[in-house]
Amino acid sequence: MSAMAELAPMPSDAEQQSSTAPASTGDSRSGGKPLRPLDWVRLLRSAGGAWFAQAALHGELARVEWAEEKSRWLQMLAAALLGFAGLLSLLLGIGAAILLATWGGAYRWPALLAVLATYAIGALLALRRFGTLAARSDQSFAATRAELAADIALIKSKL
Repeated sequence: MSAMAELAPMPSDAEQQSSTAPASTGDSRSGGKPLRPLDWVRLLRSAGGAWFAQAALHGELARVEWAEEKSRWLQMLAAALLGFAGLLSLLLGIGAAILLATWGGAYRWPALLAVLATYAIGALLALRRFGTLAARSDQSFAATRAELAADIALIKSKL
C-alpha cells in the first residue's frame, strides 16, 4: 500500500450507511449503489498511475510517428529540390543543344516543340511522384489515432 493510501482515513461502516448524499451515477460493480465523492477520489487515485502511464505511451507513440512524418517531409523536400535542379540543368542543356543544331534548318519548329513536350513530360512525372508522396499523408499518425479511438471506446464502455 502506498503512503498516501495509508494516510487517507477510511470511513466506517456506520458512516457509509448513514450517508444519504445522492451521487449522479451508479456503479454496477457495487450493486448499483451510487458512488460518493470520497469513492470517486479513491477510484481516481487508484487509476491515476495507469492513466499517466497510458498518456506517456500515447506521447511516445506520437513522438515516433512525428519523427516518421518529419522524415517523410524532408525526403519529399530533398527529392523535389534535387529533381528540380537536375531537371532544370538537363533540360536547359539539351534544349539549347537541340535548338543550336536545328536552328538553320527546316526542323527548327518541330525541334522546339519536341523540347517543350519533353519538358512537359518531365514536369508531369515530377508532379506525379510528388502527388504519390503527398497521398501518404492520410497514414500520418494512424497508430496514434487508432490507439486514442480504442482508449475512448474503452472508457465509454466502462462509464
